[in-house]
Amino acid sequence: MSLYASWVHVNQVQLERRHAAGAKSKSTVEDAFNKSNGDLVYLGGWGRAACLRLGWAARFVVYDCGSKNYQKSGRFWCHFAIPTPVIEAGKRAESDTVLVNYESSDINALSINAVHVWDGNRRIFADDSPMISADDFNGGIAGSTTNAGVTPNPGKLWRGDIARRSIFYGICVSLRIKAQQAKDDFLEIRSVGVDFQIG
Repeated sequence: MSLYASWVHVNQVQLERRHAAGAKSKSTVEDAFNKSNGDLVYLGGWGRAACLRLGWAARFVVYDCGSKNYQKSGRFWCHFAIPTPVIEAGKRAESDTVLVNYESSDINALSINAVHVWDGNRRIFADDSPMISADDFNGGIAGSTTNAGVTPNPGKLWRGDIARRSIFYGICVSLRIKAQQAKDDFLEIRSVGVDFQIG
């Protein structure tokens, strides 16, 4: 078996609107788009989540869109398409590991609280309570450094072991972001990857 690692930079993130999974008619589609435009997701009440695409990350900020700046809570999904080596040299790829490079200004206020991996419409991995810690999983590169001399540390990434399964379609990594009384907090996701075994 040989390792095949495939990563994406997360400024290509796709946000999932609230109620999108149940949108199958005019009224439910309109409900899914209610108060959500572009890179904003409506969380209920005055709560919004914004996705800001940067050169080094996708930054998520949960905020009060009213005239005050109250703490806000809520959760939403975002999705990342991973280039998928379904068959290489006549051999079908198998899933191995999902990896996430991220950093939070306050892990208790704004964090990733679920990681799912999909092969087409087949969910092949689900962790609905990934271990979070005060030590960010930033790949050893804290902050928005532009210093090319900083040596990355792949040991400082969030990892989930996927049960070995043959891959038939395209891989998507879905992350659920949770805000718990967030105020002036942000979460930066820098890159998402999947390791495959081929052979």
